[in-house]
Amino acid sequence: MDDLEYEKKKLEKVEEELEEIQSGEEQILRTLPKKYGNNPVLLSNLMSSTATKITNIARMKEKPYFARIDFKEDKKPNKEKLYIGKVGVIDLDGKVVITDWRAPVSTLYYDANLGKVEYNAPEGKIKGELSLKRQIIIQNKNVEEIFDVDSVSDDELLKPYLGASADNRLKNIVASIQSEQNNIIRKSIEKNLIVQGVAGSGKTTVALHRIAYLMYNNANRYKANQFMVIGPNRFFINYISNVLPDLDASNAVQVTYEELASDFTCEKLIFEDSTKKLSDIIDKKAPKDYLKFKSSLKYKELLEKYLNNYEKTVISDAGVIINNIQVLSKDEVMETFNEVIGECLEQRLDMTARVLSNRIKNDDTIYNRVKNRMLELEKNEENIDKKRKIAKQELNMLKDLTNTGFEKQIKKYVSISNLKSINIYKDFVENVDKLYLENDVDINSLKENTLKSLKSRIIENEDIAAIMFIRLYLFGNGEYKNIKCVVIDEAQDFGIFSYFVLKKLLSNATFSIFGDMAQGIYSYRAIGDWNEIKENVIFDAEFLNLKKSYRTSIEIMNEANKVSEAIGLGRANPVIRSSGPIIKTNIEKDKEALYIVNRVKEYQSQGFKSIAIVYKDQTNMMELNRLLKKEKIESEIIYKDQEKYNGGVCILTSYLSKGLEFDVVIIADADDSIYLSNNILDMKLLYVAMTRALHKLELIYNNNICKYLK
Repeated sequence: MDDLEYEKKKLEKVEEELEEIQSGEEQILRTLPKKYGNNPVLLSNLMSSTATKITNIARMKEKPYFARIDFKEDKKPNKEKLYIGKVGVIDLDGKVVITDWRAPVSTLYYDANLGKVEYNAPEGKIKGELSLKRQIIIQNKNVEEIFDVDSVSDDELLKPYLGASADNRLKNIVASIQSEQNNIIRKSIEKNLIVQGVAGSGKTTVALHRIAYLMYNNANRYKANQFMVIGPNRFFINYISNVLPDLDASNAVQVTYEELASDFTCEKLIFEDSTKKLSDIIDKKAPKDYLKFKSSLKYKELLEKYLNNYEKTVISDAGVIINNIQVLSKDEVMETFNEVIGECLEQRLDMTARVLSNRIKNDDTIYNRVKNRMLELEKNEENIDKKRKIAKQELNMLKDLTNTGFEKQIKKYVSISNLKSINIYKDFVENVDKLYLENDVDINSLKENTLKSLKSRIIENEDIAAIMFIRLYLFGNGEYKNIKCVVIDEAQDFGIFSYFVLKKLLSNATFSIFGDMAQGIYSYRAIGDWNEIKENVIFDAEFLNLKKSYRTSIEIMNEANKVSEAIGLGRANPVIRSSGPIIKTNIEKDKEALYIVNRVKEYQSQGFKSIAIVYKDQTNMMELNRLLKKEKIESEIIYKDQEKYNGGVCILTSYLSKGLEFDVVIIADADDSIYLSNNILDMKLLYVAMTRALHKLELIYNNNICKYLK
């Protein structure tokens, strides 16, 4: 029997085993209520885990595994044939049927050459002999092809995947993870990482696979909801949303930065459309210098200065007054407040109330002050009913002074439970010109424009960090301290103040930060380089590079490299895959739309599924969409607030294309009068648009193409 025939027979046997295991798990699920009905919590957990097993088995029947390795451990007598899949499967007798790609031994498939090998496992270093590394291509429950490879650099491993078409979803890459990617995915959960990855290097997929890997290998320590993915927008979150369930990691928290801010502050915040500000800059309207200032640590320090003064105002000038008697003066309260230590203002005030309450119990001076004041009121009162009332109040107050009830009384005068972060921020901005006396920022414009937005209940992206910082100062980070691992994608677009706040909010988490400085199109607010994070926020972060582009062909990547190198951002190394020459078309403006329609028809006839027509701005998008529909071509315009891409033909701007990929990209306005060669933002936008293409890239221009592409 040859190898291919053997693998076909093996697949048939595994399919039978999976059916048997699924049937057994379904039987177990039916019996659980009867067995554990008297323990609802245990029953719920067992039913959930069993249902997950059944779902995973059902999902993987089409392609139960993608690889096989033959490994002989030095301490064991026999060689094992291990079949590696997206999810591990153990039969009802405890025998491993499919090895999970996240298991320690699976790293041999991704990282090892044939021969003597070793890998790290929980029980220590495992040594042995790797005699086979086989890629198995399964389609429709049938083994189509097998590839035996002997090294980690063999391009045969990638060929079946690099030629695949893009659709409306991000795909998992478990079958084709490369060694440089695997190294990042399998880093310890205790490690903070900053990953600079070129376009097409798989940053997003590596980020999600890292979350899935860490969830699997730390399942006994942490719950799924202690892992968090922060994405740039809801459109992006939906685009990646199918990957985590596919990797058995669907319960990780997936949020945008804005959603996180809204949830944390517990305030209904309406956020400004960041793309509007970017559009203005793209239209050559200069960004205001104060936007960068609001994203800086200097702004954070200014806010800290304000809050240090603000905290003195939360305690009443009258001190603590009960029944018109000053039990404590403001100075007495402030003296204690300044002595106590706490993580936030609320905690310090609670501690102040507790310390004062305990002190009062043992302080005859305060006790006698209240008693004498009450006796004086009673003595001077002529009305007998009022005298009795005062006497009763005296009795109750003296009781309060000697038990914990008085602590509640004090808290009424030092409580901040009703404070809103946005209101405090508004007050800060109203006084910012009095606080910032330097002249390197147009502070009056900052004040005027920020207040205008805040009064309209609109929060600019650059104000989010400050509002979250105030909430942290007031109330601490609460349940967010339970998060253990955070992945941030498109991380080059965050400001340093945002990173500071995220680290403070998610104080017990490690961070895996993924981005590409060449795609940093929000430079008016964002970090300038990765060292800003290492030097100011996450000091122990390990810096890693993904230099190889797997998305695009040699021709497309080499063309895009001309742009990135021209603006000093280096080059990506393409995988050895050809797609033919880049098409550059010079055409008159009035003939452009009809030409694009005909090109879309041609690409569709060639079998390409996803086609993107990319403009720098939205000016011509509606007209093109109308023409496409007139020709019976299903198409859609992608806008900033759209939550889902449905695949097929779409029209979008270069800045909204970031993070996506398509079989074909047609850049409709690659003229040097549109993408100015001497404008770094324009070149970054052009680079982003070009690197969205998997197989075909076409550049259309009216007069002269960008000079770097001539």
